[in-house]
Amino acid sequence: MDINGANGITGAGMGQQEMPLGFGFALAANEPAMKGYAALTEAEKEQLLLRCKDAKSKDEMQRIVDSLVPDTDVRAIMEEEKLS
Repeated sequence: MDINGANGITGAGMGQQEMPLGFGFALAANEPAMKGYAALTEAEKEQLLLRCKDAKSKDEMQRIVDSLVPDTDVRAIMEEEKLS
């Protein structure tokens, strides 16, 4: 089992995409990141949730959550990951 647990929770307004539990818990513990997530477009949220589902460690999930804090360029972080 990965850090996301066996089940996800469906987030409101996200269509059929489910929010991984590990991401949901980490997001709930970081209010600035939660505000950053809320500011994303639906397409950006979908892409971010796909990244979360691929996270292999708690540290990787935390980096994703930290990237949502305002004044952090989420798009730049996503581009960096594409290059790796």
